[in-house]
Amino acid sequence: MEAFSKFAAALAVPLGLLNMLGGIVAGIWLAILGKWGIIGYGIAALFVSGFGLGIAMMPGLLFAAPAAVLHEKGNKLGFYFFGFLGALYTVAVLTAWCIAVLYFFARQADSNSIVPILLWSYGVATGPIAWMAQKEAQGGGGEGAMISTFFAQLAYVIVILAVLFFKVALVDVIILFGAIMIVGLFFQFRIASQLERLSSYE
Repeated sequence: MEAFSKFAAALAVPLGLLNMLGGIVAGIWLAILGKWGIIGYGIAALFVSGFGLGIAMMPGLLFAAPAAVLHEKGNKLGFYFFGFLGALYTVAVLTAWCIAVLYFFARQADSNSIVPILLWSYGVATGPIAWMAQKEAQGGGGEGAMISTFFAQLAYVIVILAVLFFKVALVDVIILFGAIMIVGLFFQFRIASQLERLSSYE
């Protein structure tokens, strides 16, 4: 986990700058190009996506109840199994959302606007995810949500670079994004198991 911490720390600054300035730069760039429709779509998506993602995440709670019961009974295998299913569902929703946003905005782009549109789509896709993770963290805990957010942002940046520099099909984008999110899921469970082990010693 120390390697992951160093990796995350190394990317914290560039991702932080992208999160702070990416949307502003992309918005000004698109305004100069006269792409007001793209700007409007992005703003509208930001308004409704938090609620929409919340609704989409709700079926994942079906795994939380049995996980909690099994945890109370000391059944760690069952607890981790249902916890994994719940986390996997969350990863699937986040991946589907990000790919849908990328696909929609990429289809609106031409050679002159591809960079600002992809940059704009990054904020539209990952902004609501980061907001939801922050809300969860404020309520206590939220480590898993923060890890999912980090890997969603990382995956989106890598996919953007792949779209810009390589000829990739939609299926390639889905596989690449999904693979990075699965790696994030692995780290999420490693950290969760370590926290569980530490709590058992208290």
